[in-house]
Amino acid sequence: MASINNSNLAYKSVGELAPLLESGELSPVDLTQSSLDRIAQLQSTLNAFLEVWEESALEDARVAEAEIAAGRYLGPLHGIPVGLKDLIDVAGAKTTGGSRVLANNMATFDATVVAKLRSAGAIFMGKLNLVEFALGFTGLNSHTGDVKNPWNNERITAGSSSGSAAAVTAGMLPVSLGSDTGGSIRMPAALCGIAGLKPTYGRVSRAGVLDLSWSMDHVGPMARTTQDCALMMNVLAGHDSRDPASSAQPVPDFTEDLNGGLNGLKIGVPTDYFFDDFVDPEIGASVHASIELMSANGAEVVELSMPWVDKGRAINLGVLLPEAVSVHEKMLAKNAEQYTPAVRSRIQAGFNIPAIDYIRAKRARLWFNQQMATSMKRIDVLITPSVPIQTPTIAECTPSNGNPGGGGGIPMFTGVFDVTGQPSHSIPCGYTEDGMPIGMMITGHPFDEKTVLRVGHAYEQLTDWQQRPPMDIPAPN
Repeated sequence: MASINNSNLAYKSVGELAPLLESGELSPVDLTQSSLDRIAQLQSTLNAFLEVWEESALEDARVAEAEIAAGRYLGPLHGIPVGLKDLIDVAGAKTTGGSRVLANNMATFDATVVAKLRSAGAIFMGKLNLVEFALGFTGLNSHTGDVKNPWNNERITAGSSSGSAAAVTAGMLPVSLGSDTGGSIRMPAALCGIAGLKPTYGRVSRAGVLDLSWSMDHVGPMARTTQDCALMMNVLAGHDSRDPASSAQPVPDFTEDLNGGLNGLKIGVPTDYFFDDFVDPEIGASVHASIELMSANGAEVVELSMPWVDKGRAINLGVLLPEAVSVHEKMLAKNAEQYTPAVRSRIQAGFNIPAIDYIRAKRARLWFNQQMATSMKRIDVLITPSVPIQTPTIAECTPSNGNPGGGGGIPMFTGVFDVTGQPSHSIPCGYTEDGMPIGMMITGHPFDEKTVLRVGHAYEQLTDWQQRPPMDIPAPN
């Protein structure tokens, strides 16, 4: 198999890499080694990985190389390096959830998403850092160490899929897997300037993935481009009997309509909450400019009054915290001292939530979802900012002297769509004056990821935001 001499492999998308691998112009071994070299170069700065599986990754790459050379090409993920958030089981490897409590928790089976990626020929590079037990939105973890934002190492990535975002942003990996219960795919995607898709609840199996809130947990792709998210979804999606919440909805080809453009699509823009005065002016202006650009290229913009939508985040927390308590009840009773203080106190606070409040939150969720479905009947997708505030510094978000730390505005928008379970996708749509990425969120109807991805891809063809490398890390060797 031929070898390609390309110093820019670090920032190539799966869509660009796959044809090179299929044709033999690029070796999976060379691509994997390039990824390992990049990880070695940047890990001490960014702290994106908890484990790097160099030996097994290279062995899997050699197998992929032989398969492709023999004409047994498995598809666009064959030979592609992939990273896994450390909530996801890989047989024979530890799944720690970024915690001391599960420091020796050895998985005996592959998570369903891992088995699907393995069957597609993906190369697993290792486990990625995260917020302890995914219970937090800043990306900070005093046990495993904070993940640094590749655009500015003094700033947070957001969480909880912090390592998943940083690794893709910095060119350590083309794609990774994250999870999303209150925005943990879309928040770090927004703050790090990459694409991140939360699929419809039940579209992607959660079997073999540590629970946070079983009625709102989602697993999804984080990548350089919307096209890469679609390619990942073609492998990840589908019914799984191991996951009681898994949907039997037919699975389409998620790449089929990517090039459909914006003509004929109706884009909803809320007149309430998502563009209120508390939204940073630079962020609001950037998202509005993006909406105008899409309107100028064929989309119809429809303003929507949604005066009830500000209840979404409270409902998100009202369901999430009691469910998280039930997940951690036994572990916390046995190992309370092994939890970091911030996470322990958050879970313990959940014990004080009366059962009736959980029931009220579940009822409110049904009402909220009905309101959302009614409001979106006239449109194809809803466009909003992903995050309402600019990226805080690590220092601003670090708890100290009784101060819980800042950044509390980060999950205000994303959590709304964990309540509804709709597909919701964050892509970069600009940069602040100090050079940090701004994210735009595209949310669609349940099980209509195709339209969400179509809009994201169409917007990316009109701009170059996702093609810009981070400022605060070295260029590829």
